[in-house]
Amino acid sequence: MAVLPVSEGLKIMNKRSVLPNFFTLTNAFLGFLAIIYISQEHYITAAWCIIFAAICDALDGKLARLSKTYSKFGTELDSLADAVSFGVAPAFLVYETNFNTVGFWGAFFCFIFVLAGIFRLARFNITVNAYRKKKYKGLPIPVSALALSTFFIMAQYFWDTLQMTPVLLVLVPGLSLLMVSTVEYGPLPLLMVHRNYRKNILPFVYIIGLICVIINPRIWFFPWVMFYIISSLIKGIASKLREEDEDAEMVIEEKHILK
Repeated sequence: MAVLPVSEGLKIMNKRSVLPNFFTLTNAFLGFLAIIYISQEHYITAAWCIIFAAICDALDGKLARLSKTYSKFGTELDSLADAVSFGVAPAFLVYETNFNTVGFWGAFFCFIFVLAGIFRLARFNITVNAYRKKKYKGLPIPVSALALSTFFIMAQYFWDTLQMTPVLLVLVPGLSLLMVSTVEYGPLPLLMVHRNYRKNILPFVYIIGLICVIINPRIWFFPWVMFYIISSLIKGIASKLREEDEDAEMVIEEKHILK
């Protein structure tokens, strides 16, 4: 077992890091609370716990950057909290509401989501200056958890049931695949508008969507999250195709030069 260096231990006691770490631990507590509520069959309450955990997760990263208290300890603590709140809790929610009668295979199906999530977190942790990156490889695990939890809230509102197995048979593997993919996802541009607003309308769409979420989260939260996932996926694939075209053009130019 690795021993924490003294210098790293002192960073834990840094007064400026108390607030970011508080939100990280609150995130973990809400994830734990969600698991308890799921075991008591309070599924919608559990879904809201996961949503508030995601808000705490967003706040701890923002506060760490603003207070300049980013540390390896903070990254590891955040990832452990995320594994509980956005890996285990939503997977358990899916299992208890739709797959608990299937036995082992139902559990294994839900575990795929947990496995993809912890893989995504591990890959994030080995990225240098991860907190300072503007884009991340793979769908962030909090967004995947938001997609599942908001879906259950919407399903309860529209259809008065959480038995949505056909949809979950597509949604769970899809989110898992996106988490382990190399498609680049950026943060939601909620607090600032892109300077080239005439060329980039997405920030306005996100903000309008957020207003709709605030007005009626039970209806609009899931579509808003899915819009982010799908639009970022399309943008990421298009970016990869452009890079491949540029690489191909460079190879052709080099061949011409050699001739």
